[in-house]
Amino acid sequence: MRTLHMQNKLFSYQLCISSIAACCLLTGCPATEQATASQATALLPASAPTHPPASPPAAASLPLAASIAKYTGPFGLAMAISETELASSLGFVKSDKARHLFQGQPPAPADDFSDYYAITAPISGVCKVGASRTITAVSGTGAQIKAAADRIALALEQQYGKPSLKKDKANTDIYTRRPQFWMVGLKEGSVSYGYLWASGKTERELPDNILNIIVFAQAKAINRGEVGVSYEFANYANCQKEWRKEKGSKS
Repeated sequence: MRTLHMQNKLFSYQLCISSIAACCLLTGCPATEQATASQATALLPASAPTHPPASPPAAASLPLAASIAKYTGPFGLAMAISETELASSLGFVKSDKARHLFQGQPPAPADDFSDYYAITAPISGVCKVGASRTITAVSGTGAQIKAAADRIALALEQQYGKPSLKKDKANTDIYTRRPQFWMVGLKEGSVSYGYLWASGKTERELPDNILNIIVFAQAKAINRGEVGVSYEFANYANCQKEWRKEKGSKS
């Protein structure tokens, strides 16, 4: 029971920082933290070619590498890539939304996402990468959002095994009794939906220095939302230390 409680606490924390801006806010990422979770998908428009499967897949296509990718990690990226290499060799652009946030098209994009980002620190390099897409015309029950998150999770399950935890929770029972208002609850943070793969708590060992994989769902409005996935690397704590140090030196 205590282990399950600790897993739920970890997942709740991870889920709340899945968006770019919220991550920076909670970890002490310095300056320009005005972006909210609903702005996480305001990234560069995707321009990479898609790679349609030979037959309709049962789950989302989430390639971890491609022939054009330099690295074998998520989306052809990897832990500890320097900010210089990320910009000069991989074409990512430093964002004005948050410090050490880069936006761009990765070497191995996935068909189900349109926006990609990497979070870095000057010494540690890349410590988190993620992708998301906006879903429009969502019903009050959030069925489309849930289905999209489930589709992503199914693809990840094929690669990494069953998730450590699935979160489908309503903090107030009104959204259980009246599911037609589920999107209202998601927008105000009263309901949550997502999945977590935590290193050491999965069927298979997570490769490529991945510490956590988080599938998240967020509401941008009561009829529009986003789903995405983020990968935190083993050096994420080192990035947090650098951000706190930077923030302290500027205060």
